[in-house]
Formats: sequence, structure tokens, C-alpha cells
Amino acid sequence: MSVFELSFALSAVILGLAIAHIAGVLHRLLLAGRRVSWSPETILLTAIVLLVIIAVWLFSWNSRNETSLSVARTVLEVLKLIALYIAAASCLPEPGHGSARIDTYEYYDRTRRVSFGALVLSYMLFQLSGLLDGDPPPQMTVESLREWFMYPVLYGLLIVFRARWLNILILSFALAYYAWRVGGARVGAS
Repeated sequence: MSVFELSFALSAVILGLAIAHIAGVLHRLLLAGRRVSWSPETILLTAIVLLVIIAVWLFSWNSRNETSLSVARTVLEVLKLIALYIAAASCLPEPGHGSARIDTYEYYDRTRRVSFGALVLSYMLFQLSGLLDGDPPPQMTVESLREWFMYPVLYGLLIVFRARWLNILILSFALAYYAWRVGGARVGAS
């Protein structure tokens, strides 16, 4: 087993659990039918988290040439993926048994600090990981500052401000921008 296979297996388990959690909760919500009141915020957040998980999984291919692992580096990898798992686990409400209504907006509003806090933490850990991998620190340009701080700022705004129109606007922008940034990316042998 190569170093990449060893580290990729651990990453795949954590990311797979995150996707499985979203899929399982979504399935139970769909089975709840009319008891569920869907909100655009919850749908947009779930789409963002799924897109991030898929991008992280695909981009992990870039580490296929690594020849060694350290415990410290592996702990950092696990922490950034656990933060992403927490974002995935908190984006949809678990439906309980019975006939109670499920308001996904109320759930979103109640858990947005956890969801977006986990996304910010995961993002910052990914940035730290890149620096430790030898990625050069960003030059002080508008573009580099935007890339480094845009998501933490946007998600921070979603933690602070409750206005629904603002949340929908920011979530729509974040989803469209991230989809544009990673949607055409390809991985493969090089």
C-alpha cells in the first residue's frame, strides 16, 4: 500500500461518511413529505457542502506523489475533514418520528453558527495545510486576498446576520462562484 493509498483511504472514509449522512437525512426528509417545510437557505447550504466535499475528494489526487506521512500532518488532515463533516452533519435537520412539522429554515437559523463556523474552520485548516505543503504564501494582491479571505468573510456574515434575503443572496453567490471555480477542474494522470 502506498502512502497516498493510506492517506486517501482515511480521507475517503471521513468524506464518505459526510456524504452518507447528507444522503440519509435527505432520504428521511423526503419520506416525511408534506411535514417538511423547505427553505432555500437549507438547500443552498447543502449544495455548497456537497460541492466542497466532492472537490476536496477529487483534489486529494494531487497528493498522490507523497512518499511519507507524519502523525502531525495526518492529525491536521483529519481535523480539516472532521470540520467539513460537522458542516455536512449540520446542514439538514434530522426528522424525528411522528407527525411534527419540520421547518428547515428554523433549523438553518438555529444551526447556522455551527454550519458556517465549521466551514470557516475547515477552510482555514485547508489553507494552513497548503502552507505546510510548501504552497507559497499569497502575494499581497487584491486577487490573492480575495481568494484567501472571501469564504471566511462570507460565511462570517452568515453567522452574524439573520436577514433571509441576505443569507439567500450570499449563499447563492457562494455556490455559483465555487461551482464556477471548481466545476471545470479535472484530475487525472500527469
